[in-house]
Amino acid sequence: MFKKTTGFVLFLICALFIFQTVKDNQNWEQLRTQVVGQIKNIPSYKWLLLLALMLINFLVESLKWFRLIKKNNQINFANTFKSVMVGQAFAFFTPNRVGEYFGRIMYLDKASKLQGAAQMAWSSFAQLIITLSIGSMALFFYAPIYPLLRWLSPLIGIAALFFYFYKIPFLTRFPKWQLLQIEVPLKIDLLLLSFCRYLVFSFQYIWVANILNLPIEANQIFITVSILLLCISVLPTISITELVVRGQLLVFILAPIYTDTIRILSLSSIIWLINFLVPSIIGAFLLLGYRLKQ
Repeated sequence: MFKKTTGFVLFLICALFIFQTVKDNQNWEQLRTQVVGQIKNIPSYKWLLLLALMLINFLVESLKWFRLIKKNNQINFANTFKSVMVGQAFAFFTPNRVGEYFGRIMYLDKASKLQGAAQMAWSSFAQLIITLSIGSMALFFYAPIYPLLRWLSPLIGIAALFFYFYKIPFLTRFPKWQLLQIEVPLKIDLLLLSFCRYLVFSFQYIWVANILNLPIEANQIFITVSILLLCISVLPTISITELVVRGQLLVFILAPIYTDTIRILSLSSIIWLINFLVPSIIGAFLLLGYRLKQ
Protein backbone atom coordinates (compact mmCIF):
# COMPACT_ATOMS: atom_id res chain seq x y z
CA MET A 1 0.00 0.00 0.00
CA PHE A 2 2.83 2.37 0.92
CA LYS A 3 4.57 1.72 -2.40
CA LYS A 4 1.40 2.39 -4.40
CA THR A 5 0.73 5.59 -2.47
CA THR A 6 4.30 6.82 -2.91
CA GLY A 7 4.22 6.11 -6.64
CA PHE A 8 0.93 7.99 -6.97
CA VAL A 9 2.30 10.97 -5.01
CA LEU A 10 5.39 11.09 -7.23
CA PHE A 11 3.14 11.05 -10.29
CA LEU A 12 1.08 13.96 -8.90
CA ILE A 13 4.22 15.96 -8.12
CA CYS A 14 5.61 15.49 -11.64
CA ALA A 15 2.26 16.16 -13.31
CA LEU A 16 1.70 19.29 -11.21
CA PHE A 17 5.14 20.68 -11.98
CA ILE A 18 4.79 20.00 -15.70
CA PHE A 19 1.32 21.56 -15.86
CA GLN A 20 2.23 24.59 -13.72
CA THR A 21 5.48 25.27 -15.57
CA VAL A 22 3.81 25.19 -18.96
CA LYS A 23 0.81 27.18 -17.71
CA ASP A 24 2.96 29.95 -16.21
CA ASN A 25 5.20 30.31 -19.24
CA GLN A 26 4.46 33.76 -20.67
CA ASN A 27 5.25 32.55 -24.19
CA TRP A 28 2.86 29.61 -24.05
CA GLU A 29 -0.14 31.44 -25.52
CA GLN A 30 1.92 32.70 -28.43
CA LEU A 31 3.36 29.22 -28.87
CA ARG A 32 -0.10 27.64 -28.88
CA THR A 33 -1.37 30.06 -31.51
CA GLN A 34 1.63 29.49 -33.77
CA VAL A 35 1.65 25.72 -33.52
CA VAL A 36 -2.12 25.26 -33.86
CA GLY A 37 -2.06 27.43 -36.96
CA GLN A 38 0.60 25.21 -38.50
CA ILE A 39 -1.01 21.92 -37.46
CA LYS A 40 -4.42 22.42 -39.05
CA ASN A 41 -3.42 21.66 -42.62
CA ILE A 42 -0.78 18.98 -41.95
CA PRO A 43 -1.59 15.34 -42.89
CA SER A 44 -1.70 12.97 -39.93
CA TYR A 45 0.87 10.55 -41.42
CA LYS A 46 3.53 13.24 -41.15
CA TRP A 47 2.84 13.54 -37.44
CA LEU A 48 2.91 9.78 -37.05
CA LEU A 49 6.39 9.66 -38.56
CA LEU A 50 7.52 12.42 -36.21
CA LEU A 51 6.18 10.51 -33.21
CA ALA A 52 7.88 7.35 -34.52
CA LEU A 53 11.17 9.25 -34.66
CA MET A 54 10.63 10.36 -31.08
CA LEU A 55 10.09 6.74 -30.06
CA ILE A 56 13.24 5.64 -31.90
CA ASN A 57 15.14 8.45 -30.20
CA PHE A 58 14.22 7.20 -26.73
CA LEU A 59 14.62 3.54 -27.65
CA VAL A 60 18.23 4.28 -28.61
CA GLU A 61 18.72 6.17 -25.35
CA SER A 62 17.19 3.24 -23.48
CA LEU A 63 19.60 0.86 -25.20
CA LYS A 64 22.50 3.02 -24.04
CA TRP A 65 21.18 2.93 -20.48
CA PHE A 66 20.52 -0.82 -20.66
CA ARG A 67 24.07 -1.51 -21.87
CA LEU A 68 25.40 0.38 -18.87
CA ILE A 69 23.30 -1.14 -16.08
CA LYS A 70 22.46 -4.69 -17.16
CA LYS A 71 25.61 -6.16 -15.61
CA ASN A 72 24.77 -5.06 -12.06
CA ASN A 73 20.97 -4.94 -12.11
CA GLN A 74 18.16 -7.41 -12.66
CA ILE A 75 16.25 -5.27 -15.11
CA ASN A 76 14.78 -5.96 -18.54
CA PHE A 77 14.73 -3.61 -21.51
CA ALA A 78 11.07 -2.69 -20.99
CA ASN A 79 11.75 -1.38 -17.49
CA THR A 80 14.87 0.35 -18.77
CA PHE A 81 12.70 2.20 -21.28
CA LYS A 82 10.24 3.11 -18.52
CA SER A 83 13.05 4.46 -16.36
CA VAL A 84 14.25 6.68 -19.21
CA MET A 85 10.76 8.11 -19.70
CA VAL A 86 10.28 8.66 -15.96
CA GLY A 87 13.63 10.42 -15.99
CA GLN A 88 12.21 12.78 -18.63
CA ALA A 89 9.38 13.71 -16.27
CA PHE A 90 11.77 14.66 -13.50
CA ALA A 91 14.16 16.38 -15.90
CA PHE A 92 11.40 18.62 -17.20
CA PHE A 93 11.42 20.97 -14.20
CA THR A 94 14.99 20.65 -12.90
CA PRO A 95 18.01 22.78 -13.92
CA ASN A 96 20.24 21.14 -16.53
CA ARG A 97 17.96 18.08 -16.36
CA VAL A 98 19.58 16.79 -13.14
CA GLY A 99 16.27 15.26 -12.08
CA GLU A 100 16.71 12.72 -14.85
CA TYR A 101 19.24 10.91 -12.67
CA PHE A 102 16.70 10.44 -9.88
CA GLY A 103 14.01 9.23 -12.27
CA ARG A 104 16.26 6.59 -13.79
CA ILE A 105 17.89 5.15 -10.68
CA MET A 106 14.46 4.57 -9.11
CA TYR A 107 14.28 1.39 -11.21
CA LEU A 108 17.71 0.10 -10.21
CA ASP A 109 18.56 -2.37 -7.46
CA LYS A 110 19.15 -0.60 -4.15
CA ALA A 111 22.82 -1.59 -3.99
CA SER A 112 23.47 -0.27 -7.50
CA LYS A 113 21.81 3.14 -7.37
CA LEU A 114 25.00 5.15 -6.74
CA GLN A 115 26.92 3.23 -9.34
CA GLY A 116 24.01 3.64 -11.76
CA ALA A 117 24.02 7.42 -11.31
CA ALA A 118 27.76 7.50 -12.05
CA GLN A 119 27.31 5.27 -15.08
CA MET A 120 24.57 7.49 -16.43
CA ALA A 121 27.15 10.26 -16.41
CA TRP A 122 29.12 8.20 -18.96
CA SER A 123 26.04 8.04 -21.18
CA SER A 124 25.55 11.81 -20.93
CA PHE A 125 29.26 12.38 -21.53
CA ALA A 126 29.18 10.27 -24.69
CA GLN A 127 26.21 12.25 -26.02
CA LEU A 128 27.97 15.51 -25.13
CA ILE A 129 31.10 14.46 -27.03
CA ILE A 130 29.07 13.77 -30.17
CA THR A 131 27.29 17.11 -29.78
CA LEU A 132 30.54 19.01 -29.23
CA SER A 133 32.39 17.26 -32.04
CA ILE A 134 29.74 17.66 -34.74
CA GLY A 135 28.72 21.11 -33.50
CA SER A 136 32.30 22.37 -33.48
CA MET A 137 32.85 21.13 -37.05
CA ALA A 138 29.66 22.86 -38.16
CA LEU A 139 30.75 26.03 -36.41
CA PHE A 140 34.18 25.82 -38.03
CA PHE A 141 32.67 26.01 -41.51
CA TYR A 142 29.66 28.18 -40.71
CA ALA A 143 31.07 30.97 -38.52
CA PRO A 144 34.09 32.58 -40.21
CA ILE A 145 33.11 35.92 -38.66
CA TYR A 146 34.31 34.62 -35.30
CA PRO A 147 37.90 33.50 -36.17
CA LEU A 148 38.98 32.69 -32.61
CA LEU A 149 35.84 30.67 -31.91
CA ARG A 150 36.18 28.99 -35.28
CA TRP A 151 39.65 27.65 -34.54
CA LEU A 152 39.11 26.86 -30.88
CA SER A 153 35.83 24.97 -31.32
CA PRO A 154 37.36 21.76 -32.80
CA LEU A 155 39.76 21.62 -29.85
CA ILE A 156 36.79 21.37 -27.50
CA GLY A 157 35.63 18.11 -29.09
CA ILE A 158 39.17 16.69 -29.15
CA ALA A 159 39.73 17.55 -25.48
CA ALA A 160 36.40 16.01 -24.47
CA LEU A 161 37.24 12.83 -26.39
CA PHE A 162 40.61 12.62 -24.65
CA PHE A 163 39.11 12.89 -21.16
CA TYR A 164 36.41 10.38 -22.12
CA PHE A 165 38.93 7.62 -22.83
CA TYR A 166 41.71 8.68 -20.45
CA LYS A 167 41.91 6.80 -17.16
CA ILE A 168 43.19 8.90 -14.27
CA PRO A 169 46.10 6.88 -12.82
CA PHE A 170 45.68 7.68 -9.13
CA LEU A 171 42.08 6.43 -9.14
CA THR A 172 43.37 2.89 -9.58
CA ARG A 173 44.40 3.00 -5.91
CA PHE A 174 40.77 3.31 -4.84
CA PRO A 175 38.73 0.13 -5.55
CA LYS A 176 35.39 1.85 -4.98
CA TRP A 177 36.22 4.50 -7.56
CA GLN A 178 37.14 1.75 -10.00
CA LEU A 179 33.55 0.48 -9.80
CA LEU A 180 32.46 3.72 -11.45
CA GLN A 181 34.71 3.10 -14.46
CA ILE A 182 33.49 1.35 -17.61
CA GLU A 183 35.41 -0.62 -20.20
CA VAL A 184 36.67 0.92 -23.44
CA PRO A 185 34.47 -1.27 -25.72
CA LEU A 186 31.42 -0.06 -23.81
CA LYS A 187 32.57 3.54 -24.17
CA ILE A 188 32.82 3.01 -27.93
CA ASP A 189 29.32 1.49 -27.99
CA LEU A 190 27.97 4.51 -26.14
CA LEU A 191 29.56 6.85 -28.66
CA LEU A 192 28.09 4.93 -31.60
CA LEU A 193 24.62 4.87 -30.05
CA SER A 194 24.92 8.56 -29.18
CA PHE A 195 25.79 9.27 -32.81
CA CYS A 196 22.71 7.31 -33.95
CA ARG A 197 20.55 9.30 -31.57
CA TYR A 198 22.09 12.53 -32.86
CA LEU A 199 21.18 11.58 -36.43
CA VAL A 200 17.60 10.77 -35.43
CA PHE A 201 17.30 14.07 -33.59
CA SER A 202 18.70 15.98 -36.59
CA PHE A 203 16.32 14.21 -38.98
CA GLN A 204 13.43 15.30 -36.77
CA TYR A 205 14.34 18.92 -37.48
CA ILE A 206 14.67 18.20 -41.19
CA TRP A 207 11.29 16.46 -41.23
CA VAL A 208 9.51 19.25 -39.35
CA ALA A 209 11.09 21.79 -41.70
CA ASN A 210 9.58 19.74 -44.53
CA ILE A 211 6.19 19.65 -42.77
CA LEU A 212 6.24 23.44 -42.42
CA ASN A 213 7.46 23.90 -46.01
CA LEU A 214 10.54 25.85 -44.99
CA PRO A 215 12.62 26.65 -48.11
CA ILE A 216 15.85 25.46 -46.48
CA GLU A 217 17.97 22.58 -47.75
CA ALA A 218 18.51 19.54 -45.55
CA ASN A 219 22.27 20.11 -45.22
CA GLN A 220 21.65 23.67 -44.03
CA ILE A 221 19.17 22.40 -41.45
CA PHE A 222 21.71 19.83 -40.25
CA ILE A 223 24.45 22.46 -39.84
CA THR A 224 22.05 24.80 -38.09
CA VAL A 225 20.85 22.09 -35.70
CA SER A 226 24.45 21.08 -34.97
CA ILE A 227 25.32 24.62 -33.92
CA LEU A 228 22.06 24.92 -31.98
CA LEU A 229 22.72 21.73 -29.99
CA LEU A 230 26.28 22.85 -29.34
CA CYS A 231 24.99 26.12 -27.85
CA ILE A 232 22.27 24.38 -25.82
CA SER A 233 24.80 21.91 -24.37
CA VAL A 234 26.77 24.72 -22.70
CA LEU A 235 23.84 26.85 -21.55
CA PRO A 236 22.26 26.32 -18.09
CA THR A 237 18.56 25.70 -18.78
CA ILE A 238 15.56 23.63 -17.78
CA SER A 239 13.33 21.98 -20.36
CA ILE A 240 10.65 24.67 -20.24
CA THR A 241 13.16 27.48 -20.79
CA GLU A 242 14.67 25.54 -23.68
CA LEU A 243 11.43 26.27 -25.52
CA VAL A 244 12.36 29.95 -25.57
CA VAL A 245 16.14 29.57 -25.78
CA ARG A 246 16.02 27.10 -28.67
CA GLY A 247 13.58 29.27 -30.60
CA GLN A 248 15.61 32.45 -30.25
CA LEU A 249 18.90 30.70 -31.04
CA LEU A 250 17.38 29.09 -34.11
CA VAL A 251 16.13 32.48 -35.33
CA PHE A 252 19.63 33.94 -34.81
CA ILE A 253 21.50 31.07 -36.50
CA LEU A 254 19.16 30.95 -39.51
CA ALA A 255 19.06 34.74 -39.91
CA PRO A 256 21.54 34.85 -42.84
CA ILE A 257 19.49 32.42 -44.95
CA TYR A 258 15.89 32.60 -43.67
CA THR A 259 13.99 35.28 -41.76
CA ASP A 260 10.41 34.02 -41.28
CA THR A 261 10.43 34.16 -37.48
CA ILE A 262 6.98 32.60 -37.05
CA ARG A 263 7.87 29.46 -38.98
CA ILE A 264 11.25 29.14 -37.30
CA LEU A 265 9.65 29.40 -33.85
CA SER A 266 7.02 26.90 -34.93
CA LEU A 267 9.77 24.49 -36.00
CA SER A 268 11.50 24.83 -32.64
CA SER A 269 8.22 24.62 -30.71
CA ILE A 270 7.06 21.42 -32.41
CA ILE A 271 10.42 19.74 -31.72
CA TRP A 272 10.15 20.80 -28.08
CA LEU A 273 6.61 19.47 -27.79
CA ILE A 274 7.52 16.12 -29.33
CA ASN A 275 10.87 15.56 -27.63
CA PHE A 276 10.31 17.15 -24.22
CA LEU A 277 6.70 17.76 -23.29
CA VAL A 278 5.17 14.53 -24.65
CA PRO A 279 7.86 12.22 -23.16
CA SER A 280 7.58 14.07 -19.82
CA ILE A 281 3.83 13.48 -19.72
CA ILE A 282 4.31 9.81 -20.64
CA GLY A 283 6.93 9.50 -17.90
CA ALA A 284 4.62 11.08 -15.34
CA PHE A 285 1.86 8.58 -16.15
CA LEU A 286 4.29 5.67 -15.95
CA LEU A 287 4.81 6.60 -12.32
CA LEU A 288 1.22 5.57 -11.66
CA GLY A 289 2.12 1.93 -12.16
CA TYR A 290 5.49 2.12 -10.52
CA ARG A 291 6.39 0.19 -7.35
CA LEU A 292 9.35 1.48 -5.38
CA LYS A 293 11.98 -1.16 -4.74
CA GLN A 294 13.28 -1.84 -1.26
